[in-house]
Amino acid sequence: MKTLDQIALPISEAEYRADPALSYSTLSRFSKEGFHKLNKLFEPFSTPSTVFGGIVDTLITGTAKDFEDNYIIAYLSLDDDTIQVVQAIYDTFKSQYNDFMKIPLIQVSQVAKQNGFWPADKWTDNARYNGLLKKGDVVGYYKFLIESEGKTVITNEQYQDAIKCIQALKTSEATRFYFAENEPNNPIQRYYQLKFKAAFDDINYRCMADLLLCDYNNKKIYPCDLKTSSSYEDEFYQSFIKWQYQLQARTYWNIIKKNLDEDAFFKDFELEDYTFIVVNKNSLVPLTWRFKDTKTIGTLYYGKNKQIVMKDPFDIGKELNYYLTHQESVVQKGINLNKTNDIIQYLNELE
Repeated sequence: MKTLDQIALPISEAEYRADPALSYSTLSRFSKEGFHKLNKLFEPFSTPSTVFGGIVDTLITGTAKDFEDNYIIAYLSLDDDTIQVVQAIYDTFKSQYNDFMKIPLIQVSQVAKQNGFWPADKWTDNARYNGLLKKGDVVGYYKFLIESEGKTVITNEQYQDAIKCIQALKTSEATRFYFAENEPNNPIQRYYQLKFKAAFDDINYRCMADLLLCDYNNKKIYPCDLKTSSSYEDEFYQSFIKWQYQLQARTYWNIIKKNLDEDAFFKDFELEDYTFIVVNKNSLVPLTWRFKDTKTIGTLYYGKNKQIVMKDPFDIGKELNYYLTHQESVVQKGINLNKTNDIIQYLNELE
């Protein structure tokens, strides 16, 4: 019985992240932010939500060592918004100041303002600075970040919330099967965080699948992605639109399918539609959602009036690749620099 990890990339997550091949997150970010944010496309992107999702992923699909290598718990009481602000201050000044109190007040205030803390102009720098300090042990958290360079600092509350999510996922009727322990010689095996690459139209793409559930008896593979949603689990279809998860499902499916097709053993296995496994840390009612258009090629239209437009990920990939390989472009493709542009043409292309 050949294992799926034998056809996956034998690389670390750090090596995977460093690969320049296009990924779901790159496609999604380009689709949302467009041509004029290309210079920021590959910058690290982190929010309390993405950090929390990473904690749950690591705890449920990784090992204790994986968690220890990547995270450290700070036993400080700060809300998510304040954590994000202090993180931004740390990212800006860590190479200059190892003590929060040595950072000039005005500079702290301006970075805090840029990251949503008391953004109104009516607040003076002095007031904003003092307001930030009153949110909790900001100084201690900055020091902890300095001392924990290379690891993601999380609060005990984040850790405990992650443990609750995992307990719910492993005991819920809807999801416990997906996270059951693998048994020797069992025809159903679970593979976590396998990494794959494939090229389409001479453009390289990569993916790291949260879970691939392989049914050897029936020659079926079920690709799954775990989502720690800030919305209720029964409202996931709204998050599916907001975060363009169709791009992830369709990109991942095609990359994995190409690797299966190129293997003598797995080429006869059927790769099923993508399943999203969703949990909210507050409601803790895990649900599964299947995307039945995972294998569909081209632009998809949904809604009563077909007003929800979901582009083919590889069409987006072609557009993005054009800009990345034609860095001399100063305007979007199709815009005329030497004659008048047609407003109505572009209005009719709006989604």
